[in-house]
Amino acid sequence: MLVCAPILLPFIAGTRRTWQEGLKAALLFGLARLGVYTLLGGVVGYIGYYLFQLFYSRAWGVALWSLAGAFIIILGLLVLGGKGNDHRLCRSQGPIVLGLAIGLAPCLPLIAVLTEIMFLASGFFQGALYGFTFGLGTVLSPLLLIGVLAPILPGKFPQLAKVFNLICGLSLIGVGLYLLLRVLS
Repeated sequence: MLVCAPILLPFIAGTRRTWQEGLKAALLFGLARLGVYTLLGGVVGYIGYYLFQLFYSRAWGVALWSLAGAFIIILGLLVLGGKGNDHRLCRSQGPIVLGLAIGLAPCLPLIAVLTEIMFLASGFFQGALYGFTFGLGTVLSPLLLIGVLAPILPGKFPQLAKVFNLICGLSLIGVGLYLLLRVLS
């Protein structure tokens, strides 16, 4: 929640208008992460320790965080420019790419889970099952409720919709800049 909510909430609130669209975006985001976690769990179960040397090296981690930050900034700029509702990047691919970016970006909780899977799993399929279970817990979380409620708020207060879009766009840009500055320092 602490990692994903500040990214997902302003994205959905700035690009979706109905609770159904918000739920769909939250589900696509979660399912993309679920796929990443399942695959990473399987890979960790198979090659264990060497995954971290290969996949989460300093250079690779910097590249992943930088791409995630840049993508989030682009989404924020689209929301600020009023394109969040109709730009194809935000409508169709946005939640999926955002879920993949966050799923692949090395964060401490994910690294901790992958480390545990590495020591517990006896092979690819067992690791994939563990990764799937972890990912399922991230899909079936309060993020679904956030996805449903986020687009409703501006609709209930139409006079504040522009201000809400401004706040959402600036929030996304802020998170993206934070990721870039954090990884580059």
